[in-house]
Order: sequence, then C-alpha cells, then structure tokens
Amino acid sequence: MSESDTADEVIVIRYRCCTCNGTGVDSLGDTCADCFGTGMDNLGA
Repeated sequence: MSESDTADEVIVIRYRCCTCNGTGVDSLGDTCADCFGTGMDNLGA
C-alpha cells in the first residue's frame, strides 16, 4: 500500500456543539447534555 492510498484512513471531524456553542455549559449553567460538557459535537447531529 502506498502513502497516497487513503482507503484505510479514518478521518474524524469535530463540530462545535450547536446547543452550548462549544462552551460545554447549557443555558441553565449546567453541563451541556448534548455534548456531555466537552463542547464538541461528535455525533453529527
């Protein structure tokens, strides 16, 4: 397999959470339930 072969390459794309805007804290001041406090939405929702 050559270096240019990307068939086995795994690409992880992280998005800022739409609910807490990447802060990890929701509007009530608690840990965001959608990103579990990480600020990053990895679910692609």
